[in-house]
Amino acid sequence: MIERLISYLEFPFVRYALIVGVLIALCSSLLGVTLVLKRFSFIGDGLSHVAFGAMAIATVLRMTNEMLLVLPLTVLCAILLLKTGQNTKIKGDAAIAMISVGALAFGYLLMNLFPTSSNLTGDVCSTLF
Repeated sequence: MIERLISYLEFPFVRYALIVGVLIALCSSLLGVTLVLKRFSFIGDGLSHVAFGAMAIATVLRMTNEMLLVLPLTVLCAILLLKTGQNTKIKGDAAIAMISVGALAFGYLLMNLFPTSSNLTGDVCSTLF
């Protein structure tokens, strides 16, 4: 078994994947502790819902490159959450949850009101799941 693992390490992409995996694990552990202590542990899930809402907007606008809208809008939302989240009455994960649910609901509403293909026949849940 050890010989087989060593034989896999002969490939450069396996070595690169191992190095990148260790670096990501180190960065995630350092960043994760900070986010949990500042009550932002829900931020990854919340921003994915914001990205879905932005993707729905880009789809309804028939943008050919959706990332031109999705990426800046998601980054802007993350910056706003991290900057203003500590100075308001609603802090941390509660603010993220509110924005997350709002963006998901807005995206779902847009996709139901403006179906852009025959694949989306008014029921986004059956398309997504």
